[in-house]
Amino acid sequence: MHRSHQGPRRGVRHPCPVRADGPQCRKVRGDRERLLLKSLAVFVTLASATPLFAADAAPPYQADVLRLSEVLGAAAYLDSLCGSPTAADWRAKMAALLDAQGLEGPARRPYVEAFNRGQRTFSIAHRTCTASARGVLQRYFAEGAQLSDRLDQRFGRTGDSPLPPAR
Repeated sequence: MHRSHQGPRRGVRHPCPVRADGPQCRKVRGDRERLLLKSLAVFVTLASATPLFAADAAPPYQADVLRLSEVLGAAAYLDSLCGSPTAADWRAKMAALLDAQGLEGPARRPYVEAFNRGQRTFSIAHRTCTASARGVLQRYFAEGAQLSDRLDQRFGRTGDSPLPPAR
């Protein structure tokens, strides 16, 4: 029977219940929180950078943001599959990214497609939360953090940044 529901299956236990406090559970929650915070910083940075580029030219950070969108989609699916109580945060971060860039209509489409592709790819391969799914999720947390760091380093508000100073 095919499940259209993207959430965790009943009876599948999350490896780190909400109140669990073992070292592995603290690491999973810490990785998740770091990626969420870094993603938020990137969204704020990119919101300021968007007007600096011509409307018809792709911004120089587009490839990294598209990949980050796909990583967020994969994290949303896998986190939900494994029963995380914060799984809905990924969709909210994606919405914040799109809103921060002021994207509408056709300009918004590639980012939404990348997010959905991330979800769809893993919904085909992973139907239950397994050790493999948790491993993929950890790798995606790391990749998302790297993308966020790279975007922040290249387009963040440092002394040599092409962005105007914060108001």
